[in-house]
Amino acid sequence: MRTTEKKTDRAAKTRKSPIWCARYPNFGSASAILLSDVMKNEESDTTSRPRNYVAQSRWRLIYKALKKEASDERGCISLRRFKSFGVLQQRTLDNVPATATGIWSQVFCNDISGFSLNIRELNQNPSASELIGFDNTGNVCVWPSEEILTYYCLKNASLFRSKSVCEVGGGMTCLAGFTVAQVSDAAEVVLTDGNKTSCQNAEIIATENKAGFGSTKVSVRKLLWHAKETFTDLKDKFDIVIGGDCFFFDEYRQDLADAIAYILKPGGMATMFAPHRGSTLKQFQKIAKQQFDTDLQEIYDQEVWKRHLKLTSAEDGDKFYNEDIHYPLLLNLIKR
Repeated sequence: MRTTEKKTDRAAKTRKSPIWCARYPNFGSASAILLSDVMKNEESDTTSRPRNYVAQSRWRLIYKALKKEASDERGCISLRRFKSFGVLQQRTLDNVPATATGIWSQVFCNDISGFSLNIRELNQNPSASELIGFDNTGNVCVWPSEEILTYYCLKNASLFRSKSVCEVGGGMTCLAGFTVAQVSDAAEVVLTDGNKTSCQNAEIIATENKAGFGSTKVSVRKLLWHAKETFTDLKDKFDIVIGGDCFFFDEYRQDLADAIAYILKPGGMATMFAPHRGSTLKQFQKIAKQQFDTDLQEIYDQEVWKRHLKLTSAEDGDKFYNEDIHYPLLLNLIKR
């Protein structure tokens, strides 16, 4: 495993806290529950309405939830929500002050010595028009599935050595993909998202951390699962595809499965993490079986499983923790 030298020109203010939803710390529970409810309620309705209508309706509901939570925060009402499994830690970078658009911090892992990554999380309040577009979820926060995907990649870095890797739906930090680039000696890592702002932010993060990538070739690009023209040049290119919590929308599951099948080499593997969130995970697995051999695992790491059990225990549990929307399962896809 390649390690990264600590930067000497930037002092890091130690704040031993788990990585969490920095832009909207309360978004991870109430709004996620709302999103789950919207998915369940509209499962039977997506075939009778235009794709754009369904997506826009969902985002309007999410935007209302965001506005309500922001209002509650201004009123000093405590709204503690489930934010993280705590397998990754985060500390603010002292010498890089927060700006109107971004907050820099260092992500590290107490379980893995020598790993640290500087990330920039967006710090802007989205308007309704910004949210009602193609997948802006990655600009809201680092979701629990991305946290666990990153941790899994850290602990299984040898899987990626000398491989070509692509992260789909990486969001504003592409945290898992950048981690692979830094610790695994992968041949190439391509970081993708469907949102322009996410990609621009990932470019900034790539520049900040390029010294730690060694010989690994790293690039960022916009990739829309439903727009094949955005990835026609990637046919049969990657040994491994990774992604976290990409199964939200009914109307894009088939597109995602087709896109992964297109960019994976024959026999290539996709490692995807996502919670059940109603039937959304099972629905994607059913679609994926048309082109992949699939393997769904509930227990894939003993430390993550231990934390999950503690969160659900009657004595030490977190009342805001909801297994259905927070605990990521591992879905491996092998391209036939």
